[in-house]
Amino acid sequence: MKKHLINFFAPLFVVLLAVSFFGAFSTSVAGQTTAGQDSTLPFTPIPVYPSTPKPLEPSQIAAQDNAMDFMKNMLPVDLAKYSITLRSNSIMNGVPTAKDDNRIIINILYRLNSTDSDLELGFAFEKGIITSCRINPVEGKFISNRLYDDPLVAAKDFLERYQAYTKTDSRNLIALLDNVDITKDSTVTTENTKFTITNHYVNGRNKITFNWIQIINGIESRIGTSLAFDTDGNFVSLSDSRALYTIGDTSINISKEKAIDIALENLKSYSYDMYDGVVIKDFKVSRENIEATLITASVDYELRPYWDIRMILDEVYPGNVHGITAFIWANTGEVISYSNMAFGGSVDLDDNNLTDSKTTSPDYTLAAVAATVLPAAIAIATIVLVTKKRHK
Repeated sequence: MKKHLINFFAPLFVVLLAVSFFGAFSTSVAGQTTAGQDSTLPFTPIPVYPSTPKPLEPSQIAAQDNAMDFMKNMLPVDLAKYSITLRSNSIMNGVPTAKDDNRIIINILYRLNSTDSDLELGFAFEKGIITSCRINPVEGKFISNRLYDDPLVAAKDFLERYQAYTKTDSRNLIALLDNVDITKDSTVTTENTKFTITNHYVNGRNKITFNWIQIINGIESRIGTSLAFDTDGNFVSLSDSRALYTIGDTSINISKEKAIDIALENLKSYSYDMYDGVVIKDFKVSRENIEATLITASVDYELRPYWDIRMILDEVYPGNVHGITAFIWANTGEVISYSNMAFGGSVDLDDNNLTDSKTTSPDYTLAAVAATVLPAAIAIATIVLVTKKRHK
């Protein structure tokens, strides 16, 4: 009987232990997700307030004041028709941009109620700057104090007022709205900006998104602005990272071929340990199986270009590792990091999710947290592998 009980409960115990571990890991990862990291500049989900809210910190109070001011002076909402309730004002940690960097994001959520309309209005702040704002209709129609028949006219009017409000030069954004057909998806690239128009149907509304990404020395950067309206001319969302980042040394002193040479040379001393202590090294890779792409990364909110190098190995190594990624600064040739690409997904060092290896970023490496996040994530993905950085 005792043996039967053990056989019955042992698998259940293992399952419960695994679920408990995965939940703890998921919570840890979720706490480090950030807003506005990619070219679409998405709005950050807002954590739910605990039942007994903690007293607001000074930065939260300042952000709340700024959100209310922005709501009254910039957003095309007829506030006289709504009652405004603060739903949450919370702080979360974003993905650090450098070692020991404490990146703080404040998320604020309001509920706007009227007889015929309910809205949710959310803000994200970083470094005291509004990085995103979104209005979500919950019930009824949007009640606006500025009515537009044309979303293009609405976008131009908003940017002109936004420029005056923030003192951020938006003339190049406005100029790219001239003579465009907003009914068709399109992309226009100038020397300094990549401008896209996207039509999409989301949450029961037809939306038009205008997206401007700043080009630095020929490279698409993290600096950008995204503005969306529905086809009725109602404001949907704004994201803007222009005031968040500065531009550092953008010189490209290391050519693509030189960067590949550096990556191959350092690969000779790179290794990783398996869970049983076996050291994996001496990787074989053919030069024709190497891709190198120029991308920008931020260190303490300063953008610099680096070479993202993907080396597809000639064979699959233990842990299902089929490639090695190297990040190398384009101005100095200094190696930022090495990491593994494995079948079944690789850890995205930008947002901590299991994802395709081509989306990995050096940000977490610069933050010196990959050593703790990477092994746990890969263990969950059954790629039982611990990465160690070993290079010259």
